[in-house]
Amino acid sequence: MSMLVIPAQIYKEIIEHLRRWYPDEGCGLLGGKAGLVSHHYPTENVEPENKYKRYLINPRQQMEAEEELDSIGLELVAIYHSHTHTPAYPSPTDVRTAYYPDSYYVLVSFAEPDNPVIHAYKIVKPDPWGESGEIVGQELQIL
Repeated sequence: MSMLVIPAQIYKEIIEHLRRWYPDEGCGLLGGKAGLVSHHYPTENVEPENKYKRYLINPRQQMEAEEELDSIGLELVAIYHSHTHTPAYPSPTDVRTAYYPDSYYVLVSFAEPDNPVIHAYKIVKPDPWGESGEIVGQELQIL
């Protein structure tokens, strides 16, 4: 098991960003190195339907974030999104659309809106484009 470290200020920004999208799902990207987050990229959920239970990161924003991270020698560390009415655990859709095997997947549950719950996972798939995979809980530290 590896560890994801998110600075407290970035954690606060993530929660604020996701609250702005509530009751729809919000999403974003985290950059850094070796599981240590140093950059936060809040993104737009461009899912055309069912934003309350699905997300799709704006591809332009994702490309810009990845290009910036690459230009400064960092990498995409994690992809995050909210679950507005369910636990902070990957859904079958989350597993199916987990195309970044090296990234953490961070989920924040707003099932209790005043008490968000955050968890990190790795989604291990034999084929990144496949339908199924193993959900592996990861240690998460907010500093």
